[in-house]
Amino acid sequence: MKQGIIHATLIAPDLQQVCAAYVAQLALQVQQRGTLDADDAAALDLVDLIGAPLVWLANSAGEPVLRVIEDPRAVVAEPMFRHGWLSLEVLVGDIDALAAGLRSPFKVLGPAANLELSDAIRAAQVLGPCGELLYLTQIKAQVPPFDLPMTDATVANTFIGVMTTPDREASQRAWSALLGAKGWAFDTRITVLNRAYGKPLDGRYPVAVVPMPGQCMVEIDQVELPAAANLRHAGQYSLALRLPAVDDALLREAGWAVTATGERRSLRGPAGEHVELLLA
Repeated sequence: MKQGIIHATLIAPDLQQVCAAYVAQLALQVQQRGTLDADDAAALDLVDLIGAPLVWLANSAGEPVLRVIEDPRAVVAEPMFRHGWLSLEVLVGDIDALAAGLRSPFKVLGPAANLELSDAIRAAQVLGPCGELLYLTQIKAQVPPFDLPMTDATVANTFIGVMTTPDREASQRAWSALLGAKGWAFDTRITVLNRAYGKPLDGRYPVAVVPMPGQCMVEIDQVELPAAANLRHAGQYSLALRLPAVDDALLREAGWAVTATGERRSLRGPAGEHVELLLA
């Protein structure tokens, strides 16, 4: 049974527009249509959306990798200006070819480029139709000490969740408790944030990376931001993780808000990020 990041959840004001864009341009396919039931709504901390229309999108291997839930009231805004989930880092086979073919409602924020970390990692940053930010990433070779996946598929799956936080240390402590690994902390250039904030492109940020099973990771970027309005934003809402059993008391001590829903946990991290936890 696969562990690590199982799927991501987007909130979309217009379900049909988002699904049509992903099917036409990112090689996903509609696997199932339905409505949000009470158990899933509880696990997502979205009880006010019980009965909302939703669609499961699958990759070319038939794996459901994206759940899109409709909420016409959700506010579309770029995620760089609030703490919590920033981006889905999605594994792709050929980033240059994929990015070159993207058009509205996707917006490529910059041309594909090699990461400062390694020339073996090449990525482009793309804004999606409901305000979600995607790091479309091609891995050409292994980059120790990280355990990274590779693919020949046009679009494979989310393998890294990227978040922003006002406090890297606090967020790394919470995620280390959840994932059972300390990870690595360093400073690096983040071009998409520098562009969004109008800063020099070589500006660096405190970052932490914590590994999880299934060749997945979470990236934690520390940025200073003003307090955001208490709104439900469209775009990336939650990551579903399948992990070995964890101690709820330990998670709460490390900074997580934990709500048990049967075999699942609804987790809210110190920077506001939501995790739907499935116990392996």
